[in-house]
Amino acid sequence: MSPDERSAAYDNQAQASDRSGRPTWAEIDLGALLHNYYMLCGLLRTSGAEEASARHPRSSAVPRLIPVIKADAYGHGAVPVARALADAGATAFAVALVEEGRALRAAKISQDILVLEGAWPGEEEELLKHRVTATVYSPDGVRRLDEAAKRRGSVVCVQIKIDTGMARLGVPWDNMSPFLGALQDAPRLCLTGTFTHLASAEEEDGAYTAEQLRRFDHAVGQIRRGGFDPGEIHVANSAGLLYGPPLQAMSARPGIALYGYPPAPGRCTLPFRPVLTLKTRIGRIHVIPAGESVGYNRRFIASRATRTATLPIGYADGYRRDLTGRGHVLIRGREALVIGAVSMDMIVVDVTDLPEVQEGEEAILLGSDGQHRFDAADWAELVGTIPYEILCGIGSRIPRIYLSP
Repeated sequence: MSPDERSAAYDNQAQASDRSGRPTWAEIDLGALLHNYYMLCGLLRTSGAEEASARHPRSSAVPRLIPVIKADAYGHGAVPVARALADAGATAFAVALVEEGRALRAAKISQDILVLEGAWPGEEEELLKHRVTATVYSPDGVRRLDEAAKRRGSVVCVQIKIDTGMARLGVPWDNMSPFLGALQDAPRLCLTGTFTHLASAEEEDGAYTAEQLRRFDHAVGQIRRGGFDPGEIHVANSAGLLYGPPLQAMSARPGIALYGYPPAPGRCTLPFRPVLTLKTRIGRIHVIPAGESVGYNRRFIASRATRTATLPIGYADGYRRDLTGRGHVLIRGREALVIGAVSMDMIVVDVTDLPEVQEGEEAILLGSDGQHRFDAADWAELVGTIPYEILCGIGSRIPRIYLSP
């Protein structure tokens, strides 16, 4: 990418404060993204590639990362994230849906794109049009793709997904024959890879992961005996790459760790950096007397004269209602408690003990200020979910501001 193109792709931090409109935004630190990417690249054992190749012959003996940028890169913005990672050397990406692949192609992303869910019925022509790689896992899916390729007079790259224990999509590891028969009859499909997905690689008890790998080995053996080269082999997600040394000699599909959140963080010794910071500005300062309430259903009643700050963000933006009375924001490096019910578009925080705070000041909802930090893992712990859901839930009406690496 040229300097001019990079300048167009990456906004700088000043835009966050200079932009007009509702003063709520997310800053995406592309430097942090690349820091995480390079750490994950460092886990790949290219010196063990020969061993992996002997175990699972592939079209390429050198393992690579296939960054997962589905769901708009977990809420971070798929196109800017893909551009930054491509500049850093990424040669492939994984998405969930054909339309996600289409959006990347429209943005001139030329790297390999693997569609993890494949083509649902009726999407075959669209997939072929945008030259993305389809996941295949059923005889019907194979036939539909082959027929679409025949109509277009083209060949389509595909990868086989093996179901080794997730029980979602995939060819049953112990019943490959019907699928392989369909693949034999599909001359316009070019097999470039084979993969599976791990169910519990973040857990310290690795017994089930080992069983999944045993099943996967069996399935790959069936593919080879069926006369096919299984192509590039990839198994590890973020947790598999971090905690499964045998998997580090194969290609891997990291997702959440790229964005700064390693699964089972208590097991992780690497210094991942959260990529997204969520900010807003105080819209109104108001003092309510003791006995008055804040918000719907009077869920907060002041026991003293209370100085409140209204912030323009709410559950429509991904600020969960579950954070009512439990969430905090950072203002001038100090914590302010969310009081009253979280509304669709606004929250209110208690700034009684921050008398110097004024309207228009910045408040950090996700991120750090001084020695204090709230991140997606903190929110997830408070509301009983996982960081993935928090990040993906940050709404599209919040603009993303991209900070150059």
